[in-house]
Amino acid sequence: MSALTAVAGLLLGFFGLPTLVNSPTARPVVVTVTVPVPHATATGAGATTTTASTPSPETSSPDTEDPRSVSAPPPLPTGTVALKDLTPLGTYGADKVGLSTATLGGRTHPNAIVLTYPCQGPVEYSLNERYKTVAFTVGLDDNGLATPGKLTVVGDGKPLKSVMLEINRPQTVTVDLTGVIRLAIQADISDGSSCNPDGVVIALADAVLRS
Repeated sequence: MSALTAVAGLLLGFFGLPTLVNSPTARPVVVTVTVPVPHATATGAGATTTTASTPSPETSSPDTEDPRSVSAPPPLPTGTVALKDLTPLGTYGADKVGLSTATLGGRTHPNAIVLTYPCQGPVEYSLNERYKTVAFTVGLDDNGLATPGKLTVVGDGKPLKSVMLEINRPQTVTVDLTGVIRLAIQADISDGSSCNPDGVVIALADAVLRS
């Protein structure tokens, strides 16, 4: 029996019962955990690329209907500027206001601003405080009706200068326009019946703005 016991002990020792050894030189066990990357897309052997959806920026096209997209008008000229080179505000027919050669007191003036049988409202110009003075020679054309009247220069609704109109007596005047935004030329003929095809002709010759 002792021989059998010895053989059994030998076999158990050879095949190995688990032996716990608490050795100071034992190497620690390292556990590696692999975490999958979301939305990973294979791009090659053994390689992955992470992609993320990015909202595309909102695009818009300019609104051609937007009034703000309309180009601003060109700036007014400065320096010495002929009043005839500015476009009057509103609409005036050629039979009311225009450019023509006028004769004032026997002197011929080409390209004068001419108001014919003035029955309309004032002729207006936008100055936008660009000019300091306006100077011109004004009177009744020698070849028109000799009906007296008055011409008034108005700045922003306020009378700045009035000139009496008489045949063969033109006057040269200078008017201060400092700070004036809107200039108006108002003719007033004393005889209301003067509004006819024969008409009274008022001429502003050599009208010059200075800034």
